[in-house]
Order: sequence, then C-alpha cells, then structure tokens
Amino acid sequence: MNGKVRKILKETGMTKDFIFVMILRAPFNFLNAVLAANMLESFIRLIEIKEEGELLSTFGIFLLFTIMLFGYNMFVWAFVSMKINIRFIKKLRMRVYKSLLSRTGQEMEELSAGDWISRLNSDIDKTDLYLMGPLNFVHLLNAAVNLTLSSIVLFILNKTMLAAALIITLPFFFLSSVVIIRKIPIYKKKSREHYARFTNWMEPVVNASESIRIFEGEELVKTRAEQESLEILRNNMKAHRRNALAAGVNTFSGMTGYLLLLFLGNSMLGRELENFARMMKITQYRGEMMKSVMMTNSCIGRMKGNLPAAERVEKIL
Repeated sequence: MNGKVRKILKETGMTKDFIFVMILRAPFNFLNAVLAANMLESFIRLIEIKEEGELLSTFGIFLLFTIMLFGYNMFVWAFVSMKINIRFIKKLRMRVYKSLLSRTGQEMEELSAGDWISRLNSDIDKTDLYLMGPLNFVHLLNAAVNLTLSSIVLFILNKTMLAAALIITLPFFFLSSVVIIRKIPIYKKKSREHYARFTNWMEPVVNASESIRIFEGEELVKTRAEQESLEILRNNMKAHRRNALAAGVNTFSGMTGYLLLLFLGNSMLGRELENFARMMKITQYRGEMMKSVMMTNSCIGRMKGNLPAAERVEKIL
C-alpha cells in the first residue's frame, strides 16, 4: 500500500477496521480454489471407477460447502465491508472539511475553487476506490494470498507444472505491471489537474451567467472549458490504452500457458501422474495461479489510476 494512503487511513482512524476487512476477505479465493479442485477430482475418479451412483451425494456435499463459502463471502462484503466503507468515506470527508475550516484565507487562495471542489468530491471517491472498490487493494491482497497458497499446493503436487507456470507468468507479469502501466499515474494526475481547471471555468456559468453575457464572454468560457475537457479526455485515453495493452499481455500470457500445458500434459501422464483426475486437479491450481496474476495486474493498474487522487487528498489533510 502506498505510504500516503496509509497516512489517510491513520488520519481517519480506520486502519484497524481496514485490516479487519482484509483478514476476513483474504482466504475466500483460495478456499474456493480448493473446493473446485477437489470437486473436479472427485467427480472424475467416480466416473473412472464407474460409481455414478455416488455422484449425486458427492455433488450435494460440494454444493453445501459452496453455499456456505459464498454465504460467508456475501456476509463480509454486503454487511461488514459495506459498513466500514461508508464509515471511511464519512470520516474522510469530515476530516478534509475540518482541514479546510482551519486554513487561513491566504492558504485557501493557494488552490483554485475548482481544485478544492474536485478534492472534496471526486478525489475522495477515487481514494475510496483505491482501497475498497472493484479490482483494487482488497482484491490485490486476495490475489496475493491465492497466488502464494496455490503455488505451495502446486509445488507439493507437481514441481514440473509449477516451474512451467512460473516460466510463463513472471516475464509477462513484469512486462505488464512494471513496464506498460508505469506511466498511468502521470496521465491520471494530469487528468485530475485539468478536471480542476474545467471546474473553474464551469463555475461562472452556474453562478455568473448574466455577467458573462453582459461582457460577451460566452465564447471565451466555452473555448477554455472545451480545451480542458479535451485534455481530460486525452490523458484518460492514454491511461486506458495502457490498461488495454496490459490486459492484452495478460490474455496472451494465459493462452501461452495453456499451450504449454497441453504440450506438457501428454508427456506427464503416465510418467509423473498416475491418472487423469490428478492431472485435472493440478491444472486447476495452475489456473488459479494464472488468474491471480491477471487479477494482480488489473489491480495494480486500477490502483495506479486512483493513486493521484489519493495523493491530492492527503496533501490537504
């Protein structure tokens, strides 16, 4: 987690609450992976030994565990996480508002009205997205836990498959999460700055439209607002292109991994694996590793996109 975001959590007194949510949420992805892998292996073994009669009872057992697991996950997200998320936004807005009230007129004049408005509204929302939104810090933690534990299980089950997964995963992960998306915070920071300037030009339209018409300033305001709007769009598109390229690299990595899996699977059966059911269980954990890496890349990209807003909020606390 970025140091400035940690400072925001400390300022709002929400550090312990956030850690509590992370602990509750962290094991879900891996437990779901264990459930899916063992269910697939059990079904294939029952079919191989022609025990079709046991399929229904086995399905019932796994269905029960699945309902319990997803019920737990729903409780964490819909009740615990939601309440903490609302309390965090409320405390952060109040903390920023009190910071503004404590400033002198000279300090207030250091930033434009549009800059203050954007920091009080959209920047706070994006700070919340950095921590609790879709594909951000909490999901990054989930992916990291799933990746670590799935790798350990895969190491125990089949070292060759783990080595193959790492050979494919690591180079593409570095290319996507380090090289491609490293400029996203720069583009997003510029976008936030232009958004504040756009707000500055739109504010007179709301509060002083009569004066603008009297002094024939409609064309000036329209031109400047259009310029700032285009700059917002231009920088956001640059960031979106980087995210799209990173997603393409992740997809190519997954396809390459499956091709390597098909190549190795034929030679591994009968040599390192005793049956097909075992092979499918191993590939399930290998798939969880790849899914976790893709989620990690997506989370890093989203977090980098929301980080400039969090940094702008931290500056006025």
